[in-house]
Amino acid sequence: MKTVSLILCLLIFIATLPNALAETPEILIEVNPNLELFAIVYILAFNGSDPFIIAPQSYINDVLDYFAPYKDHPAVYLIRDAIPQDLPHYRRDYSINEFAASLVSKPYLGNMSENDLTLSDFYRSLISFAKESNFMGFYKRHAKEYEEVLEPARKALTQDIFQKFEELFGSQYRMFHIALSYSLRIHPGSRLVGDTAYYFGYVAFMPEQYAEIFYLYIAVHEYSHSFVNPLVSRHISGFSELDYYLNQVRGELAYTSYDPHFDTNHLYLSENLVEALTNYILRSLKSEVVHDLPKYFVLRDHTLGFYLVEDLMREFETFESSKKTNETFEDYIPRLIEHMKEWATPENVSEYFEKRVPASGFWLFDRGYAQGKIIIVYGIKNPDPSGVEYDKESALMLKDLIERDDTWKLYNGRPKIIVKAENELNEEDLKANLILIGGPAANGIVNALRFPIQFTFNGTWILKKNTTGFRFFTAFT
Repeated sequence: MKTVSLILCLLIFIATLPNALAETPEILIEVNPNLELFAIVYILAFNGSDPFIIAPQSYINDVLDYFAPYKDHPAVYLIRDAIPQDLPHYRRDYSINEFAASLVSKPYLGNMSENDLTLSDFYRSLISFAKESNFMGFYKRHAKEYEEVLEPARKALTQDIFQKFEELFGSQYRMFHIALSYSLRIHPGSRLVGDTAYYFGYVAFMPEQYAEIFYLYIAVHEYSHSFVNPLVSRHISGFSELDYYLNQVRGELAYTSYDPHFDTNHLYLSENLVEALTNYILRSLKSEVVHDLPKYFVLRDHTLGFYLVEDLMREFETFESSKKTNETFEDYIPRLIEHMKEWATPENVSEYFEKRVPASGFWLFDRGYAQGKIIIVYGIKNPDPSGVEYDKESALMLKDLIERDDTWKLYNGRPKIIVKAENELNEEDLKANLILIGGPAANGIVNALRFPIQFTFNGTWILKKNTTGFRFFTAFT
């Protein structure tokens, strides 16, 4: 009897311990069979040629050879019809993401019944394809390749990262499941199913150090969603009073019309909080891999319109430095909302935005898209005629680079990119988005304009900071 009582007391004691002491979360990293099954059918649907296919060519060739007898399978036609190549890139990107989100937490489809009428035609066709083609035979044949490419993820994603979430939020998931595709660029996402938090996406084909940074950043970002999104949902009434931050960026950046992160105030504030938490955790890791990258990630975030990130990082720091025993970040939310109301109001949010969003080439792309054209202007003032010709060639080369730039994948199309000599411009052109080729001795427009940077000559031309008369110039932060 004493033994039974002792065991019961011990069990009660263990039950009161924090989750991390009772059970260390499991970390599972894999090329997920369901995602790779979807990817294989996708490769067949577009005959191995598509911007979202990322596998080495040898692997693609093996797919096309092994699955050649099944290239006309109904699953192939379903994917081709669901994600046609004439859709804008951003829509195809998020369609692939939605398919992956629905597949990632399911048991391996090849073990399910294609006659289950509770499943959609899409699922039943994938089940049929997996069985008829012996997909698992192909998957196992490439297991070594999968393991090799996942090694940087295994090195980067260690327990201390997941412990940090528990320190901040006072809760933990039983499993963190990293489910990736080897051959398809799946827009990374997160999903919660019971006590398992999923991050799904694609493998990184890059040198090991960069792959470690990639996995570390993406995993922390996606798992931050698993903690932040439910929290924002529970406090949505308080956060709804801050919608002027979203309204401001929607009025400034055209691409926000196409990016789902800007669809609602809930999504927008969640993404800002997630990016802030990601960079805060990465900075706290003191990792040899990460170094001081978070400060550049913050500038990127601000450039893309997530301009609350730096101030939100400070809020995580304030919370951790002042929190009481058993206090969680959710307890801090009312204070956070009050602070956010103090940062800016609907009346002065434009000034807050202007101070925090740096000048960058992205503004040229975005405003060029909104206005429908970007004009590249080369100078004709250079006393050396070969210099004028060189600037013209540079302008034409830049036109080609801009037309092919991946930035346009964020939009529904792209503007006209026009090359003109400075003496070919009219008054209307001068109101457009201009890229000026040549310094003040070569380009008369450059010589006439007053910039927050100025050209000076001291044996050679250099650029100097010139903020006199300019209220803000965030690029020099």
